[in-house]
Formats: sequence, C-alpha cells, structure tokens
Amino acid sequence: MKLADKLKELSIPIPESSVKFGNYLPFLKDGNRIYISGQLPIKDGAIISGKVNSEVTLEEANKAAKLCMINTLIILYSIDSEINLKDISCIQLSGFVNADNTFDKHPDVVNGASDFICEVLGGNGMHTRIAVGCSSLPKNACVEISSIFSLKE
Repeated sequence: MKLADKLKELSIPIPESSVKFGNYLPFLKDGNRIYISGQLPIKDGAIISGKVNSEVTLEEANKAAKLCMINTLIILYSIDSEINLKDISCIQLSGFVNADNTFDKHPDVVNGASDFICEVLGGNGMHTRIAVGCSSLPKNACVEISSIFSLKE
C-alpha cells in the first residue's frame, strides 16, 4: 500500500502547506535516511498547548503525540506521495513533553506517537525512542516529536 492510500484510508487530509516556526528544514534526506524536524500537535492552525497534568490531561497529550506523528506522515507524503509502506521504516522517535514538575508518565504520552506509527507501518514502525519531560516547548505545545526514517533503496 502507498502512503497516499493509507492517509486516505485513515481520513487524514493533506494541507496545502506546513507550518514552520523558524529558519530550519522540515526534513532532510541523507541517502536512505530521512530526518524529520520536531513536529508539534497542530491541526487546522491550532496548537494543542499547555502543561501535561495541570492544563492538558494524559489522554489529551497522548492524542496530541499521535497528531505530531500524523503531521510527520504529511511531511513524508510531501517528499514522495508514492512511497510504498513496505519500503519505509521508522528508526527513532524523540518525544518531548511539556510537563509539570511532578509528572512522570512521559512514556505514556509518547506512546500516542509510537502506537500510531506501528499501526500505520506494522513491523516497519518498530523504533528506538526517548521520552523526556521539559519545562516548556515552542508555542507552549504540550508535546513535540522528532523522528528518523529509513527508505529501502
């Protein structure tokens, strides 16, 4: 199955342009590796923001992490909409959670991204990862996910 078909199956609309907050590349392709810049939980121009536990629930943050991964798939689509899902593997996810000082369930938040990429890519979605807490994130986002993918040559 092609990535375009999977996005359509999941009812994920493709926006005409992506949102950037600085002077950086949304992705960098180096050989068979694709490095995706940190993605925020943005949908229709709105960011899911706030500190996890006091302003955003664990469940909302988990869904926001999934949204970060949806935005990652949209970037992959922008690179090549004809990518076959069998030809792409997720290598690593780095998850950053804007959390209260006492919050310690960062992995549960980042699971939203991990579970979703495994759902989309099956066995090719298995990856290494980090899940860390932060005192703040850009635009007060509740979570940010960066990732690395590998393409079969």
